[in-house]
Amino acid sequence: MIRKLALFALLALGAVPASAQTPPPAMPSENMVGPALYVTDSARSVRFYTEGLGMKVRMRFGSAERPDVVVGFGMNPTDAGIMLITDKDGPIRPITHAHGFDRIAVRLPGLEAVASRLRAAGFEAGEIKVVHGFVRMMMVTDPDGYRIELIDSQPIPRKP
Repeated sequence: MIRKLALFALLALGAVPASAQTPPPAMPSENMVGPALYVTDSARSVRFYTEGLGMKVRMRFGSAERPDVVVGFGMNPTDAGIMLITDKDGPIRPITHAHGFDRIAVRLPGLEAVASRLRAAGFEAGEIKVVHGFVRMMMVTDPDGYRIELIDSQPIPRKP
């Protein structure tokens, strides 16, 4: 209430520019679709994200020879996911990583279980570390070299 009164007073005095008078629309989580990653072997990448990280295949589209796949945690199509896409025509190009993209961060529970699933599926799992004094995390790399930061959704309780 006090905030509204203060804004009204500033508006009455002409101290607030017109662009600041209307708040931006709310940005619900359904607006974020997620990154699209080029992959060189769709089946291998799907195995990494599903068997290793525990994601589900939400949708497949495109040709049977070079399918594009959307994976995510759960089947809700409005939740963010990752699109795994391939070159449609010609030979599959190698993935070239640039300086502008660093990693995808994913929050999920039970990093020990994730590390075990990755190893069981034939992939490497990074070392689980505690960062910032209370957050457990692990870095992994998918089959095409994309770095994934896995953050445990159950942080270590902070000490008073």
